[in-house]
Amino acid sequence: MKNRLAWFLFAVSLAANVFFAAGVGYTVYQDRRAAESAEARVDMVAERLGLKDAQHEALGLLRERSAMRRPGLRQADRPVRAAILKQLTQPSFDRGLIMGMLVERDEERRPYFAEYAEDLHGFLITLTPEQRDKFLGMAQEPGFLRRVYGAKRKPSQE
Repeated sequence: MKNRLAWFLFAVSLAANVFFAAGVGYTVYQDRRAAESAEARVDMVAERLGLKDAQHEALGLLRERSAMRRPGLRQADRPVRAAILKQLTQPSFDRGLIMGMLVERDEERRPYFAEYAEDLHGFLITLTPEQRDKFLGMAQEPGFLRRVYGAKRKPSQE
């Protein structure tokens, strides 16, 4: 009886370890795959959502439209960033001036995000209710939208 219990516990432990190792391996594989390219990240989302070809294409177009807008957004940010950095070198900190600069920057960024939200809405209405719910759940993951649609960032920037 003791011999059977020991073998049973060994089998359960072995199965648990195999499943754990497989989970770690799958996670590493997915992370490497996601790092390959923006297209690979879009493909992963399409797989997770079970998108049809037309939906997958629409997702790719959403990413492309976002990428086309991004340089203008970065260009608009540069002068404000430079001005803030310059203010940080001053002997005294002027919080009101920095806040004003941030408000100005946010005002310049609003049209970009409104256009992005409009494009994202246009994509979401092409999904089934189940796909939409799943996508919105994925969008709650920290950095999800940025990784899929935005610029690929180095891990130190996330």
